[in-house]
Amino acid sequence: MALRGLKRAFNAFKYPLVATGRAYNEVAQRYPFGTGVVTTVVKTSAADLFAQKVIEKREEVDWKRHGVFISFGLFYLGGFQYYLYNHLFVRWCAGMTAALGHKGSAPIKTFIDQAIHHPFFYFPVFYSLKGYVEGAAPADIFQRYRNELWENCKALWTIWVPAQLVNFSVVPRHMRIPFVAGVSFAWTVIISVMRGALDSGKAQAGGA
Repeated sequence: MALRGLKRAFNAFKYPLVATGRAYNEVAQRYPFGTGVVTTVVKTSAADLFAQKVIEKREEVDWKRHGVFISFGLFYLGGFQYYLYNHLFVRWCAGMTAALGHKGSAPIKTFIDQAIHHPFFYFPVFYSLKGYVEGAAPADIFQRYRNELWENCKALWTIWVPAQLVNFSVVPRHMRIPFVAGVSFAWTVIISVMRGALDSGKAQAGGA
């Protein structure tokens, strides 16, 4: 009897999740771009708020920093990366995918993403946007990007090399940006905390 009741409770919990997942997948199939953009914006907002209030235990939200993450999630993560992953990567690796399948072309896509796209496009755009909002000079923005690039890349590769191998090999194209958004929740928390910790350290050093 106890086992039967436990099974009913599990099913009652499982079915709404399964139904929600199916509905989300259907919407993503019909509106892949819009679904990706909305998902990345919601994810980025939630991740930074979590980082500030729960991990960093800030009494007040840094809304300027939060606005940077929201803008980045909207225009770059949801917009540009959709075009990059679902159009450009597909076009560039079409021959290899036809010959070797998605699992065969996934390492090449991951290499382009992690060794070229992120270090030399993703991070410069992120730092430029953040510096613009903060009113920093272009030279200072570039210097900060250079100084923090290696630490950012080490954190990036820890999560995103295995995640993108999975994404490009087995995830359907219409779910690639939502998949990235899901994994990116953890990544956004990490980079948000890293940037907040660096900012706090510099502020303390300047006040000493």
